[in-house]
Amino acid sequence: MLAWLTYVLFALVAVMYVHSLIDCVRTPSARIRCLPKPLWLLFMLWAPVLGSLTWTYFGKLPELPGTAGSGAGAGSGAREPIRA
Repeated sequence: MLAWLTYVLFALVAVMYVHSLIDCVRTPSARIRCLPKPLWLLFMLWAPVLGSLTWTYFGKLPELPGTAGSGAGAGSGAREPIRA
């Protein structure tokens, strides 16, 4: 039972770590606060759990309303109807 719980906890930490790394790499530099992106990545490599949690809560500015993946934004391929 304890071994199973250890594996589940390890998997959750690994998923959180990989998600934070990918999120940091894909976040535009204009939204990153406190440290430059390379230092955030080094911090996450040095302290995976603490770095991932810190990045999640303090590393980036929230998205502006209307820019979150709505699917109809710039570059999505969606066309606006022609208005006469």
